[in-house]
Amino acid sequence: MAEGANQDKKKLFIKRARQFAYSVIFGYTLLLVGAFILYPYFKMPVVPELVRYVITAQVISAVFSYGVSFLVRKLFLPVKAEGNYWGYIAMRRYFWSYALITLPYFLGYLFFMFAGHIQSVILGYILSSAGVILFLPREGDVV
Repeated sequence: MAEGANQDKKKLFIKRARQFAYSVIFGYTLLLVGAFILYPYFKMPVVPELVRYVITAQVISAVFSYGVSFLVRKLFLPVKAEGNYWGYIAMRRYFWSYALITLPYFLGYLFFMFAGHIQSVILGYILSSAGVILFLPREGDVV
């Protein structure tokens, strides 16, 4: 009977962790909508070479953050569902993975705030959202 309750806790945790991932994507979407609303006030002419640098930095940061998140998943997951704080430990690992995956979006949004280039925000949104979807919690992450 105790094993069944533990299985229910694991499934509930995975469900809640997925909801956390979807809320991260929802937060990205809210910021993107805010950028579209503010775009007429921020847009400025931007040198194409600077745009290339920012896009390159976003792609490189996405590759870096995907790699680090993959290492976090391989090294620190699965978490054993024993003790009082196993859910906290597992959620902390998801949080830091998602925080790293936010890096391309952060760079794009920063460039948008300084130069008003909406395409960099859209690219960062796509890269970061794809990273969160790629690293969604799975059933095997908690054993």
